[in-house]
Amino acid sequence: MAFDAFGVVVMNRPQTAATLILAITLSIGVTFVTAGTVTYDDYKAAVSANNEVSVDGLSMGDGKTLNARLYMPQGDGPFPALVALHGAGGIFPYQLWWAKELSKTGFVVLFVDSYCTRGHLCTHDTDDSDPNRGSIMRTWKVVSIRQRMIDAVGAYMFLATKSYVSKDQVGLIGWSWGGTAALFAQKFALRLKLPNGGFKGTIAFYPNLKYVTDNPQWQRSGKITQPSLILYGEDDTLESRESYKELMEEGHPGPISILGFKGAVRKFDELGNLRIKEHPSVGEFQKAYHEPSFRAAVAGVSEFLVENFK
Repeated sequence: MAFDAFGVVVMNRPQTAATLILAITLSIGVTFVTAGTVTYDDYKAAVSANNEVSVDGLSMGDGKTLNARLYMPQGDGPFPALVALHGAGGIFPYQLWWAKELSKTGFVVLFVDSYCTRGHLCTHDTDDSDPNRGSIMRTWKVVSIRQRMIDAVGAYMFLATKSYVSKDQVGLIGWSWGGTAALFAQKFALRLKLPNGGFKGTIAFYPNLKYVTDNPQWQRSGKITQPSLILYGEDDTLESRESYKELMEEGHPGPISILGFKGAVRKFDELGNLRIKEHPSVGEFQKAYHEPSFRAAVAGVSEFLVENFK
């Protein structure tokens, strides 16, 4: 374990984030915008720039037709694709910014709305000062992690039918409990028996791992066999460095990279000042944008996609 110039914990990752941005630009000719140019107007544009689609639900879950938002690259494809999963507060504008930027680099992004599907929250254009987001966050188990994982599988099957998708190049990206569901999908991969090799890899932002490892389903499920990237803030009280060290010691055959950002708390990748939130299960925790961590996350995500999908 080592630290790079951004104070990032680096595991199984030979380059520093500072050098990666240049390397990514040279290798695929595309890079994300720099952190200093991201604005709230960019968030608004991301909320507007999508096509709403319906995705067939699966009988292994509640069978409900899924609401989703589709972000498409320019051109005819076929393109690699990512299924995107939201966390306890629903789909946020900053997450749609990621989806839009990823589509600009050549990825189809299908963002599943597990809440709106079930009539709980259909808002995508507000931040977490919206009281409706606070209400759903406190009752997030209304849609279980298992159901969110099944929703991801339904989205995978939807993409598998599209001529513009590279069928063996479909991965997962998720935030908070969406990241948790993405990791569960990795661990249940052999049982899911998805066509075309299943999910190619997973990106999980702050996936609450310390609250997950004691879950019997987590313990009884399989190993992570596909590439995974986990990103979290080291000062985020909902995460713990120890839980990630334990994950790395469990002998998962899939390459796992974990980036822990010093000085960062929850939602380091969302514009906004420091704010205090409270959850009945975990108490108070902080959220705040952290530009060095955001820049390093952009580089880390880009590197992961170049290595595993391009």
